[in-house]
Amino acid sequence: MVTVSSTLVNVSDEAEVRLVALLAGAAPPNLLSPTFQDDCQKSIDAGEAGPLLNTILKDAGAVASLLSIESADEATAAFSLVAALLERAGTPLHDVINVIVSAEQVPNKQERKISLLSVLYNMRSDVGDKVLLLQKMLELAGSCPNSAELLAPEDTLGRILSDPVQNSLSAYVSSDTVARGSPVAYQPRLVGMLDEWNVPQNDSRRRDLYKTVASVLPPTDVRRQRFLLLFVESYGAQENVSNDIVIELAKDAVIGAIRDPVSLFVHQRSMMSLPAVQAVGSKYRVLLGLLRVFQEGKLSDYNAFVQSNGGSEEAVLSPWGLDVQACKRNIRILSLCSLASEHEEIPYKVVAETLQLPSDGEVESWVIAAVSSGLLQAKMDQLECKVMVERSVVRKFDMDQWKALQGRLRLWRQNVGGVLASLKESQL
Repeated sequence: MVTVSSTLVNVSDEAEVRLVALLAGAAPPNLLSPTFQDDCQKSIDAGEAGPLLNTILKDAGAVASLLSIESADEATAAFSLVAALLERAGTPLHDVINVIVSAEQVPNKQERKISLLSVLYNMRSDVGDKVLLLQKMLELAGSCPNSAELLAPEDTLGRILSDPVQNSLSAYVSSDTVARGSPVAYQPRLVGMLDEWNVPQNDSRRRDLYKTVASVLPPTDVRRQRFLLLFVESYGAQENVSNDIVIELAKDAVIGAIRDPVSLFVHQRSMMSLPAVQAVGSKYRVLLGLLRVFQEGKLSDYNAFVQSNGGSEEAVLSPWGLDVQACKRNIRILSLCSLASEHEEIPYKVVAETLQLPSDGEVESWVIAAVSSGLLQAKMDQLECKVMVERSVVRKFDMDQWKALQGRLRLWRQNVGGVLASLKESQL
C-alpha cells in the first residue's frame, strides 16, 4: 500500500489531486476501481465538482479509505475536502450521509463514521441538515459496543443530551437553591439548541430527534425518561395522539415516571394532563391508574389500587417491569411529602401511620430519605418526637389546596394587621 501524507490534503493548490491520491493510496486494493484515479482526474481537469464527488462516493475503495485511514485527524482532513465538494456540487446531503452510514467495507467503524458526519455538521448552516446529522450520529453511537462511553455526559455527544452543569445554572436558579437540593426544571442542552434554531415544539424533526435519543439511551438512564417526556409534551390537545407509536412512547414515559417518580419530579408532575398520556388509558387502563396514584396519591391509595386490581403487587407491577420494593419505597417518600405539604409540624406517630411503619423508630430514616431526595426540607425534634417542616413539594393542587392557601393568606393578613395595629398604638 502506498503511504500518502494527508497533511497535503489541506494545501489549497491541487488539493483535489492530493485528495484523490490519498484515497487511492489508502484504499484496499481489491475494492478500488482500476479507473478511479483517471475518472477523478478527468473531472478535476474539467472543473466539475459534481462528477468528482460522485466518483468518490460511488467507489467502495475510496469510501473504505475514509474509514480505514489509521489517523482520525487524517481521515477528518480528507473528508473536509469531500464536504467542500458537496457544497460546490449541490449534491443532496442525504446521499453523502447514506454512503457513510451504510458503508460496510470496513466493519466496526461507527466511531469513525460519527467523526466524519461531525465534519458535515460543523460545515452546514441549514437547521434541517444539522438536526438530521445529529440524529444519524446518535444512531451510530447507539449501535457501538461502547455506546455507554460515547453517550456519557462527559463525551461530546452525551454532553448535549445532559442538563447544564451546576455552574451554568445561575440563569435559572440561585446557587443557594441548588445547594439545598431543590428540584430544578432546567432543560438538556439539546433542547436549548433546538430552541435557538427556532424548531417548533411540534415539529416532526424535533420529535424524531427526541425519539432517537430515547432509543439509544438505556432504560435506567434518567436522560431517556427526560426525552420521552419531551416527546410526549410536544403533542397538544388538537393533535391526533391515537397513533400507535405515540401511545407506545407515552406508555414508556408513564412506566419511567412510576419507576422513578423522584429524580424528575418537577418535569413529571403535570403528566396526567398531557393528551398523549391520557391516550395511554385507552390501551393500558391499569397502567394509567397506577400513574395517577404515584402522581397524586399516598401509600393508602396505592394499597387500595393494588387490592382493586387483584390484590397482588407483583401481578400489578411486573407486566411493566416495575420492582415491588422500589415502588413501595418511592410511594412512601411521596406520601411523606404530601403529608408535609399539609402540615408544618407532624408527630412521629402520624408519619408512622401514613407510611404504615411497624414502629415510630423507623420514622427518622424515612424523613432522611425524603430530605435526601430534594423534595422535602425538614428537621426532627427527637425530644418532642415530631417533624418540623420547612419546605415540601406539592404533589397535587386542586380545590382543597386552594382553600388551604386561602386560609393561610387570611391568617397572614390577620397577623400583619395585628402588627400594624400594635405599631400605631405604640406611636400614640
